[in-house]
Amino acid sequence: MKRISKMMLRMYVPAIAITVGGLATAEAVTRTGRALGDVTPQRLASLSFLLALLLGTAWALHSSWRLYQWARGRELRCACGGMMSRVRYNRQRQKYRKCLACGGKTLEGAHCGG
Repeated sequence: MKRISKMMLRMYVPAIAITVGGLATAEAVTRTGRALGDVTPQRLASLSFLLALLLGTAWALHSSWRLYQWARGRELRCACGGMMSRVRYNRQRQKYRKCLACGGKTLEGAHCGG
């Protein structure tokens, strides 16, 4: 699998997982048949799936925006050309970023090993 394909997979899988999780939750709520106050199980199931669908769509739009910014050269890049993740902290509380394409880690301000 090419590095760019891995990067896109890492960015869009959470959106798909959120939506599928919402579908599974809606199915489970429908099958239990228990009402929550005045809300019927069917209504609760449809609301949970709608919420998951909205969250998954928002995640996918955010990922698309980051890819667009990366393609235009406005996102941080690794030495391999991949997009860098958000700032994370290691056990020593040092800031680092991870490349979404090759998986290389770099301390904040340094260059990725590729």
